[in-house]
Amino acid sequence: MRELFLVPDESSATSLVLRTADDEQFFLDVTSLDLAATRALLTAEVPEPEAELPDAEAAPEPVPERVLPTPDPLLTAPLTMRPREIQGRVRAGASVAELAEEMGVAPARVEPFAHPVLLERARMAELAKQAHPVREDGPARLTLWEVLAAAFAARGHSVTETEWDAFREADGTWVARVSWTAGLSENEAEWSIHGHMSSQSTAEARNAVAADLTDPDFVQPVRTLTSVGRGARVVDEEADTAEIDVVPEELEGEDFLQHPEAEDRAPARRRRKAVTPHWEDVLLGVRTNTKRPRN
Repeated sequence: MRELFLVPDESSATSLVLRTADDEQFFLDVTSLDLAATRALLTAEVPEPEAELPDAEAAPEPVPERVLPTPDPLLTAPLTMRPREIQGRVRAGASVAELAEEMGVAPARVEPFAHPVLLERARMAELAKQAHPVREDGPARLTLWEVLAAAFAARGHSVTETEWDAFREADGTWVARVSWTAGLSENEAEWSIHGHMSSQSTAEARNAVAADLTDPDFVQPVRTLTSVGRGARVVDEEADTAEIDVVPEELEGEDFLQHPEAEDRAPARRRRKAVTPHWEDVLLGVRTNTKRPRN
């Protein structure tokens, strides 16, 4: 299709002269009314296509609502203890986990207040190792660590396997606690630590376990069984048992070797005498080769 251009100078009220781009002319016969309409049509600018407007009735896409996570009550709940009270409880022996559970908060919120006190307890536990245990004749020459090392070694254990801790009582006395595991039992020994201006600190036993461990005369008895037929001593290596006397004391000596004088005399009944195991048999579960001295 070729484009036609109006030639106004050569057009009239009844005719139009049109030409192409290569100057080829065309003649068009029109009425005056048609001429006005045609001129208006030819001179009018073709409007640019309007941009498509969005549908006013179309609803906008909903914006998703922002949902915040539910706060953890362990991290947001207020502390029911003041920092001073927390430190006092920790110094008295309470743990961070115990206080956190009591207040219903996370342990991380208690640790900043408890940390300096835990360091204080650890330092006192180290000082307790250098204290001298008090005995009936006075403080021992060796330190508490050295005495326990010998006592545990004699029972087949090592003092390095123990855990040391310290706490302070209401009257200000520091207490050292040594704990260890023997078999399925959990054991604890406690000493009160006393400082002295002119001498080294001392450790006074607070329970029977601590007193036995620091007793210089305390030695584990040998666990033996006596053979009935041959009279030989047989060491029981399978289990810790008490010493058993298979020969009654009233039959020992010459009377035991003599034959009964009367046939109707009832034969002596052999009795087995068992000694109750000591606490260390259950807790430490170790035998030594030295017999405990008898009073």
